[in-house]
Amino acid sequence: MKIEAIKNINITALFLEPFNHLLISQKELFDLFKTNDKDKDLHTFVEAPGLKVLIFPNLKKEIVFEGVRVLINDKSETPPEESKVLDDFKKIIDSNMVNVNKLAAYGFNYDVVVVPENDNFKISDLVGSKIAGIENIKNAGVNILFDKDNITYMLEIKPVGKEKKFVAHFNAHFSVNKLPDNEQLKKQISEQFEEFKKVIKKI
Repeated sequence: MKIEAIKNINITALFLEPFNHLLISQKELFDLFKTNDKDKDLHTFVEAPGLKVLIFPNLKKEIVFEGVRVLINDKSETPPEESKVLDDFKKIIDSNMVNVNKLAAYGFNYDVVVVPENDNFKISDLVGSKIAGIENIKNAGVNILFDKDNITYMLEIKPVGKEKKFVAHFNAHFSVNKLPDNEQLKKQISEQFEEFKKVIKKI
């Protein structure tokens, strides 16, 4: 398989204790990201118990605070080396909204559209022969978890309704209590995307 389009690049940080959402004000969060460009600064703020989300639709950017996780999503369909996701993440980490000393883990998530590289693709290329032996399968997907070099990976592939077109999700999870510096994070987010491409190419 090969990647046809990038749909989302994400960094997620997991903390040992819940955020104090009272300290995460809509204005302060917006002020971290405002550009003073009216179109770019168009935004929506969603708030619910244990959840705060700042969405910039024109920038295709989302900043999400959950109970113990903060997520930065970049839906601009750009590759990791061009994405602003880590610059945005640094703004959150450098703010008083999170306590980096309470970090438990972090990880990168990638969502892409994938297609077979040739016309000989069969359902059995995704699933084992026993599953493939079920009659009249219209489509199938996979969900696997594996470890490599002290990193835990999760790969999920789902059909998107069109024949021989799939959405693939890849997560690289680092169980560490200290963030590397921003340059190292930028290196890692690109390296893990390359790892994702290698895995996809094997299918």
